[in-house]
Amino acid sequence: MKIKSLALQNFRNFSLQSFTFAQTNLIFGDNGVGKTSIIEAIYLLASATSFRAGKIEEMLRLETDLGRVQGLIDLEGVGDSSEEELKLEVMLTRGEVAGKRTQYRLFAMNDVRRRKKDFLAFFKAVVFRPEDLRLVEGSPGRRRDFLDSALCMVSSDYDLALSRYQQTLKRRNRLLQKVSEGQETVEVLSFWNTNLLKNGEILQQQRANFIDFIREVVFPFELNIAYEPSVISAARQQEYLAKEIMLGHSLIGPHKDDFSLNFLEEAKGIHDLSLLAYGSRGQQRLGVLWLKMAELQFLTDKIGYQPVLLLDDVLSELDEHSQAMVLSLLENYQSILSTADVDVLRSLQTKIPMLKVIKL
Repeated sequence: MKIKSLALQNFRNFSLQSFTFAQTNLIFGDNGVGKTSIIEAIYLLASATSFRAGKIEEMLRLETDLGRVQGLIDLEGVGDSSEEELKLEVMLTRGEVAGKRTQYRLFAMNDVRRRKKDFLAFFKAVVFRPEDLRLVEGSPGRRRDFLDSALCMVSSDYDLALSRYQQTLKRRNRLLQKVSEGQETVEVLSFWNTNLLKNGEILQQQRANFIDFIREVVFPFELNIAYEPSVISAARQQEYLAKEIMLGHSLIGPHKDDFSLNFLEEAKGIHDLSLLAYGSRGQQRLGVLWLKMAELQFLTDKIGYQPVLLLDDVLSELDEHSQAMVLSLLENYQSILSTADVDVLRSLQTKIPMLKVIKL
């Protein structure tokens, strides 16, 4: 599977522009010209979400009400599909077009409107960004997002459970505040407790399975990963209920999950040293690289073909050893990289004779 071309209309700073792609591609240009926007648009086709927009309308060009992202996908190697190519389109709005209310995102395959679930059935991509390099040292929320993005890509059940869990959590937190203020009785929580538990158990089971998969991925630097779930169960819900009412928000469940990376200190024979507490900056970045490589392998294992690899200005952030490990991945995946660093451009042109450079 590959992406052959991309067309953007009123997307970010692009009014109307198209791009074609080879096996290995480098988007080169100054900061602010739209390199990340191209990466974001491709990821939008794969996930229906943005890795940087807080709201859908933020992806629209200023003073426009309608935008489009279209991608032509080569389906070679994708299951038993009889189609050779697939045109994917995401239409973006501000919730209103020509005075009529509409959805913020509309999906189409070969010019036929589709549900999000069907739209996401074929094209897959993994993105690696400078922000990912803070996975080890960043907040638990950043690590939960890593788990969620990979699992939503391969499981519509997980995607649905995550959406329902988040909606239920917001509703339950509002009710906890009302119970705390005496505006509602505790019985009003019963339905929401059950719903939170049902979807929370789905999330934590699939997260645990993903963590188990990561643990088995071979890497030159010996690492271990430990899942730290905030276990949700009927018994724990009852145990924490009084405190949740007092504080006005939910204290347990997948929204509190975390994981940690640990390494072996061979010279001292010490196992499971915290990478955050004891690892150097370089070791922490190797830990992140392990996670991203595991994500690639996880998607390939689940879908049966290689996803597209998106590398957004990440090479200049890595040392030479880590760069070499990342570049070794390019042999197995269609890759689209971006950089503003002329040294990275020259290095890649030397190492990859068939590199296609897209200059902005």
